Amino acid sequence: MKRIAVLLLLAGLIAVLVGCGEDRYRVDYCGQKASYQNARDTYRAGERVRLYYDAVATDTNYTFYLDDVSISHSYEEGRGMVVEFIMPEHDITLECEMRNTMDYEP
Repeated sequence: MKRIAVLLLLAGLIAVLVGCGEDRYRVDYCGQKASYQNARDTYRAGERVRLYYDAVATDTNYTFYLDDVSISHSYEEGRGMVVEFIMPEHDITLECEMRNTMDYEP
């Protein structure tokens, strides 16, 4: 009887830790995952995601795209660019485009 109770308790704990079957969706960071502090591979739909992009250089403009749509960002001293969004109910692509502002553009 004790064994069954322990097994049920462990099964319940595992279910809670895994998320009880909640759907999780993947994020493709376009090869730049290491530049985002605390970036995870998956998030639950509806979860608020706050990432810090710390590969920041001076004289560079940054544009972030979520599934090819530009999203707003801000800058936090000591942390880098702050990108926030609500995770949709599908896999996404998060991309950072950088443009050197010191380049000559005719």
